[in-house]
Amino acid sequence: MIPYIIINVAMSLNGKISAINGRYRISNDIDMTRVMDIRKNVDGVLLGANSVKVDNPVLNYAKNRIILDEKFRLNDNYHVFDGKSKSYIFSKNNKKIKNAEIIILDDLSITSILKKLYDMGIKSILVEGGSNVINQFIDEKIFDEFYIFINPGLILDGISLFKEEMKLNYKISMEGEGLLLNIKGINSF
Repeated sequence: MIPYIIINVAMSLNGKISAINGRYRISNDIDMTRVMDIRKNVDGVLLGANSVKVDNPVLNYAKNRIILDEKFRLNDNYHVFDGKSKSYIFSKNNKKIKNAEIIILDDLSITSILKKLYDMGIKSILVEGGSNVINQFIDEKIFDEFYIFINPGLILDGISLFKEEMKLNYKISMEGEGLLLNIKGINSF
C-alpha cells in the first residue's frame, strides 16, 4: 500500500514553475489559502532537496516534512529543520541533521519511498515540488489528485513543469486573477 497522493504546483501562463535565478512567487493569496488547507489535512508534505535549497520553505501546518535528498546536499540551516514538525530525509547517505530523521533506502524510487511512508503511518501526502520530483510521480504514474495554479504572468527564463507532452483529464476553475487546473489521477483516462 501507498499513501493518497496530491500534487500541487503553481506555474506561469507559459508553463514555468520557477525563475532560473531562484524563488519567485507565482501563487496568489487565494491559492495560498487553498494550499494551507490541503497541508492541514494531509499527513505529510513532500519535496526535493533542490526545492528546499532554492525556496527555503517554512511549510506551515505540515505534520511531517518529507525531503528527498539522495546525495545529502542539505544542512540544518533550512526552515524545514526548525523542529516545529517532524522532518524526514530519504537518502543513500547517513549524515546527521538537527531535528531530522534520516531514512536510508537502497532503492530511492518513488514507489519504495511511498511504501516506507505508508508503513510509518503516513497515509496522505501533498507533493509540492519541484519539477524533478513531480515528474518522477508522473513517470511512475502515481497520483490521485494534481492541482496546478496558473498565474496569468510569464516567466521568460525559468524551469518548466512538464518535461514532455501528456494527455490529462482535468477541470478548470477561477481563483482570483488566476486559474486552478485540477487533474484527476493519471490512471483515470
